[in-house]
Amino acid sequence: MLAGIRTFSKSIFAKIIFGVIALSFVIWGLNASMLNLGTSREVAEIGSQRITPVELDRAFQRSVQNMRNMFGPNFNQQQAIQMGLLNNTVQSLVSQKILREDAKNIGIGISDDKVREQIFSSDSFKDPATGQFSRDRFMQALYQAGYTENEFINGVRGDMMSQQVVDSLTSPATVPDIMARQIVAYRNEQRSGSFFALSKDEFANIPVANDATLRAYHEDNAAQFTAPESRDVTLATLSAADLVQTITVTEEEIAQSYAQREPEFQTPEKRTVEQILFAPNEEQTAREAYNRLTEGADFMAVAEDAGMTEAMVKLGEFTANDILPDLSEATFALEEGGISEPVETALGWHIIRVPSVTPGSTQSLDEVRDIIVDGLKQYKAEDAIYDLAATFDEELGAGTPIEDAARDVGARTYKLDGVVRGEGLAGQNVDGAEEINAKIFELENGEESFLEETASGTRYVVRVENVTPSALRPFDEVRDEVVAAWTAEERQRLMMEKAEELADKINNTGADIATLAADDATAVRETGMTRRTGRGLADDVNPAIAAALFTLEDGNAKAIRTGEDVILVKLDDIQAADINTADAKPVNDELKEALNEDILAQYLNYLNEEISVSVNNSVINELYTPTAAN
Repeated sequence: MLAGIRTFSKSIFAKIIFGVIALSFVIWGLNASMLNLGTSREVAEIGSQRITPVELDRAFQRSVQNMRNMFGPNFNQQQAIQMGLLNNTVQSLVSQKILREDAKNIGIGISDDKVREQIFSSDSFKDPATGQFSRDRFMQALYQAGYTENEFINGVRGDMMSQQVVDSLTSPATVPDIMARQIVAYRNEQRSGSFFALSKDEFANIPVANDATLRAYHEDNAAQFTAPESRDVTLATLSAADLVQTITVTEEEIAQSYAQREPEFQTPEKRTVEQILFAPNEEQTAREAYNRLTEGADFMAVAEDAGMTEAMVKLGEFTANDILPDLSEATFALEEGGISEPVETALGWHIIRVPSVTPGSTQSLDEVRDIIVDGLKQYKAEDAIYDLAATFDEELGAGTPIEDAARDVGARTYKLDGVVRGEGLAGQNVDGAEEINAKIFELENGEESFLEETASGTRYVVRVENVTPSALRPFDEVRDEVVAAWTAEERQRLMMEKAEELADKINNTGADIATLAADDATAVRETGMTRRTGRGLADDVNPAIAAALFTLEDGNAKAIRTGEDVILVKLDDIQAADINTADAKPVNDELKEALNEDILAQYLNYLNEEISVSVNNSVINELYTPTAAN
């Protein structure tokens, strides 16, 4: 988790350009003392650093888009929140800021030249043909990731500052070479053996034990035959989903809602964009090129003179929100086929051409009527639920029975028998069943809960009517189960007993494992050379066989259980690894990484005590309510 800190300089480009929000390396979490910003509208404050709502939203949307690339276009924002991606994004940003704050506090600064050098040296932005920095590849990467130039440059600067802190902590970590070599030799030792699974035919008909034996087995294995505690309850639920079917909307409301939501149904204008890009110090060259274009020169020919290929010139199709803000105004001010004067950005001087324009469009009310109506009903239901819940709560508080109070507000009621801890609500499909189940088992027999609310907004109240304690089920009731369990265990015992006798024959008399397998009407198999992890075994061979080989002396055998099978394993050969020729570098790096991670963990704990971190959950919740899913 903390490894990402140590490789900022290598991972920053992939992280920023492709929008991958790395797993947070905030090891302390966000505790209660950190969740207090008063009336601040910032997402978080980390010393003098800030995380704004815009910064969080951009990072989160990039993370959501990355998940869509993995899971498909139907993956939405609400699913991302449920998976913990929002919390992870917040913590990732906090992690970055706290390291930057520390770097700032100890006086680390990064010059513009160093930032430029870092960007220009990244393989991500180099032309594969020339190996040189390509402004076009850089621009395209920013477009795709949704970063402005300033955001990216500030991000690189901040991460370079953080990297200096990290490097100063982790560079001194060293690992003794002899230790690494011994670990490599241990891992690289290989062994081979022979094995066979005992035939079950001999043990197919185990005589059923007498009742005395079975009853004793029933008592000795009581947990296996004990019925869990169960509860009979009365439950009432009130949710917006239940109210939606009773809601009506007028044509006036539909028209008004459509007018308010019209931007949602608009497809923005798109423009195909081409550019010729010149270095920051080439303004005069850019203006000369523009003059050539106004005099009728071919755009592509001028671009080629500037050292650009067709792929570098043709950037693709963009909306006004997709293109970098510094170029948006100039691009969308052009007529179709128009060419802009040189536009300056931090990357240099751009000449933009718009070969084609795809006009925007708006879906009509008739086309989106169902969406509007469903949205209005949901909104009205959610609005009404607050008043109904208040009424419901008042009636319950006044002593009105659950059933009567539920009927008065239109809540659903359930009589649930045999509810078991952790197993839902006796087969009923109720929203928030797991949360309600947990609440049921917080109550005493006869106790009624307050009006509670699930994470998804369903209000509920529950009363425990009866508790059936956990108890060993009577032997006569579970006799068949006892017989089956005893028989299976007895079969395993007899098979292990036989396998251990066969292992003794190999170990004490030198018996041949192939002969023993043939006597058991089965065939012996060879493992081939394998390592402790099972690497080298065939796919259908249980790794427990490899583990057994590494507990044996050469030529010896042992019996092991793997599921329902009993297997006889014999060690045939040992190939020890040479400690003197072992390549210790991978293990050395692995151990050094572990040491560095421990050092960083301690340092981050220290920073948590030294640097004030406040996270404003109310702002986050306002940004991402359940109805905001997209």
